[in-house]
Amino acid sequence: MTFSVQWTTVNGVVSIAQTTALGAYRQAERATQSGMRNVRIRSPDGDLIKLADFRHPFDDAQKN
Repeated sequence: MTFSVQWTTVNGVVSIAQTTALGAYRQAERATQSGMRNVRIRSPDGDLIKLADFRHPFDDAQKN
C-alpha cells in the first residue's frame, strides 16, 4: 500500500509518496508545520483525507 501526501503551492500541487500510514501522517505534520496549505493524505484506495480526520488513530495510540 502506498499513501501520498499532497499540498498546494503557488507553482502547483506537491505530492510525496509514503509506504506507511504513519509515514504519511508524519510527512503531513511536517508540511503543515512548515506553513503549507491544503495538506491532504491520499489513501491507497484514492480517497483524499484531511490531516485532522487522519490523525485520530495516531493520537489515540500515543495516549496509551
